[in-house]
Amino acid sequence: MAIDPASAPPRPVNEADARDGVVTLRTPLGIGLALDVVAEFFQRVTAEDSEALSELLTRDALAIQTGSGGQGQPPSAGLWWEQRFRRLEYGKLAGEPVYRESELQIFRAEDVLATPQHPAIQPETLDDQDVVIRVPITTARIAADRLLGDEIVVWLRRDGPRFRIYRLLEDFQLQ
Repeated sequence: MAIDPASAPPRPVNEADARDGVVTLRTPLGIGLALDVVAEFFQRVTAEDSEALSELLTRDALAIQTGSGGQGQPPSAGLWWEQRFRRLEYGKLAGEPVYRESELQIFRAEDVLATPQHPAIQPETLDDQDVVIRVPITTARIAADRLLGDEIVVWLRRDGPRFRIYRLLEDFQLQ
């Protein structure tokens, strides 16, 4: 009697060709999950919770200041927000409408490749399941304090069953 032990299924992939034989396809993540990360990001910014904010970021997440002319290496997104929390009072945004979900512009990788949405987004570095969300900011300042740029582009990358923030692009300079 021959016994054929069960073999492990192939590693999941985002897409495959019919000629590939047996494959395991990864289910695409819905846009709702990406929108949840954006909402959670702004909640954690308003709470000035850098530890909780870091949970939303990939290990190599960067904060790219789009108005800086691209000079120097962009800082780590986590460190960038820690600096901002030390110098500005984001708690002032509590209860204010930071953005309106109806104004968000959502792009999948194929949309960005067809018409690049931002000069700092390099289409050749997009993964096929990346999501880019342009967030026009409704409340960028409280009184004389400028806390946010006029828009933040949130580039999300799949990390297992969820999205994490890979890049934050914003025209904002700490004074």
